[in-house]
Amino acid sequence: FSRRVGGGFGIALGFAHRAIRSLCGAETTAPISGQRALRVEALRATLPFARGFGMEIGITVDAVRAGYRLREYELDLEHRATGRSLAGFLHRGRQLSDFARVYLSRMGRGGRRR
Repeated sequence: FSRRVGGGFGIALGFAHRAIRSLCGAETTAPISGQRALRVEALRATLPFARGFGMEIGITVDAVRAGYRLREYELDLEHRATGRSLAGFLHRGRQLSDFARVYLSRMGRGGRRR
């Protein structure tokens, strides 16, 4: 995203950064942007997708571990921040839970390739 619009305290986003770095060595700017573009071969290497909000982390880790290069491009998109409300914190809690599930599921397989 071209403009940073946050809602929480950065815990879920920080976890996503650290999980990706830990699992495959990739440094990301927007690990949970929701936007992904893959060639067919890279797509096949990332199937089946992780469920829920963990899909983005799973795709990134699986593609990098399979030897594909990661590139990030700034897009002129805006994020609809959920804010620091109960609904916002519940949303980020679900995200963090899904991120942790993907992290744990990939800890023992594949290893870092960097």
